[in-house]
Amino acid sequence: MKTLALVIGNDKYSGKHILENAINDAKAIAETFEKLGYEVIYLSDCNHEQFADTLYDFEQKLENFDTAIFYFAGHGFQVENENYLASIDCNLDNIHTFNVSASCIKLDDILFIFKRVKTKANIVIVDACRKFLDRGLNTSFTTVTAPKGTIIAFSTSPGEGAKDKGMEGHSIYTGSLLKYIGRELLSVEALFKKVRNTVFNLTAGGQTSWEHTSLINDFYFNTGQMVHSIVVPYDESVVKDRNYVSKGDDIDEIITNLKTSDWNKQNPAMDKLTTIPLKILTKNHLFILGRNILQASGYAFNATNFIENLKTELPKFTIGDENHLLNGMLFEIYFDSNGDFRRGNFKGNYMETIFSIRHIPQYKKSFEFISNALEQYKDELFYIPNTIDSIIDVDVLATEKEVTSFMDNKVTYQIIDSIIITGKDITATISSVCQTGTNSKYLKKTISNLLLIPIELLNINENIPILKLAFKENL
Repeated sequence: MKTLALVIGNDKYSGKHILENAINDAKAIAETFEKLGYEVIYLSDCNHEQFADTLYDFEQKLENFDTAIFYFAGHGFQVENENYLASIDCNLDNIHTFNVSASCIKLDDILFIFKRVKTKANIVIVDACRKFLDRGLNTSFTTVTAPKGTIIAFSTSPGEGAKDKGMEGHSIYTGSLLKYIGRELLSVEALFKKVRNTVFNLTAGGQTSWEHTSLINDFYFNTGQMVHSIVVPYDESVVKDRNYVSKGDDIDEIITNLKTSDWNKQNPAMDKLTTIPLKILTKNHLFILGRNILQASGYAFNATNFIENLKTELPKFTIGDENHLLNGMLFEIYFDSNGDFRRGNFKGNYMETIFSIRHIPQYKKSFEFISNALEQYKDELFYIPNTIDSIIDVDVLATEKEVTSFMDNKVTYQIIDSIIITGKDITATISSVCQTGTNSKYLKKTISNLLLIPIELLNINENIPILKLAFKENL
């Protein structure tokens, strides 16, 4: 869904009310939203006039969006059962109905915008209610009810204060939120539950985040558009390498030519790579080179030759105990040029060759890297490459049946009833690619290639010998 986010962080309150981390929080949230592909309006240290103008602009722009997100970090409180978010020129030493009405955002104003615009999903995140000198106010927030299609998330429960510090330059709440917000296929309700548990645990029960929801549609912050940056420590330009911009130097020329599908450019690029001193290659250069060497292999002879002689070629690109070139190759197998998980459309042509070096000690960190990058997708994978091997059993249930061919010959087939691996039935998936009349050896190779599992780790358990297999729908 097309998403517009308004993100505000206020630190520069007067006197003793100044905060240290609200802007850090808001800026990190805004950057994360941008990586997720949202359009972001970001402001810091807003006075009351900026509040008013920004809300007007936000409402006007929302007409063209499906989802709205509002995030605020700063001081907040309730007066006469109304919740307010303070501008930096709010007089926090003398809070009463008249001065807050003129210098704060009323939370209900945000909710009224959502009602008028009628976006499909609306998310309000408030990291406020912060005690004076310790982010928050004794009056705290009053309970609020979310209108239809909205979830409201507070950093504290009604009546509690919130910490300004505590987690890597962020508040406990936003620091926890940043840990989870990039997780793929984590619904917004599940995400906030994880945040609540983390906040509660890290404050020894002293702070409990709180949500009220009336969401109708499911919402996921990340549906695969952002690879978790903590796990993948490379620049976004090489994680989403379709956006890579050449600076025109020799290294970028090699990368640009490898990215083409023209072997007349790819082969010379591989030749030129051998002349580039390793010391001028950054980890980002090596990562994107690895991705595009794998992409070029199978088309360009020199790239193919590099992969087929990987054990000889790779050591040249090892720096200390890291091989960023290999990291790029492993990443390319599972993630596309937009950094999205390939979901079954894996690039596995040279899987056996690349995975065969997993036990070589100098490449241990590379296989730890890809294992960590794939952790959030483990429920969708049957094997994650690692230095520690374990046998993967495949149970094949078949029934023998004699079939009359179109030439009136009697042929005995083993009709596959089910193929079960780690408790999951993959019969339909395998039947779409497995050739009729083949045997268990071919079946094993098919499963290995399709699911990216080294063939030596597969063990096929058959109730009858599979000599000439078939699937019911193919006969």
